[in-house]
Amino acid sequence: MSDQEDRLLSEAAADEEQIVSTLVDELRDSFLGYLHGAIGFDELTFEVFDTLQAVHAVRSGRYTIEYLDEEDTVIDEMEELSQEPVREEAQKPRRRKKRR
Repeated sequence: MSDQEDRLLSEAAADEEQIVSTLVDELRDSFLGYLHGAIGFDELTFEVFDTLQAVHAVRSGRYTIEYLDEEDTVIDEMEELSQEPVREEAQKPRRRKKRR
């Protein structure tokens, strides 16, 4: 393996570790939110499952990263396709977007 290939693999591993660290931080926030009554058990359960799926996607290499702009473009496009208004809580930026 060349030095460039080694460097690229190293960078990819560092990126994956950063993604997982972000997921862990978000999951910690969800646990604390549940502890303080800010979210329900059903939402916490979904967040845990969603996080496990995301970690699996990172591990398997089957993920993409999308960034939302300040105007939540992805949410706006979904609203336009459904031709229904998006609920107010969906307007807030939620979690990372990273699936295929």
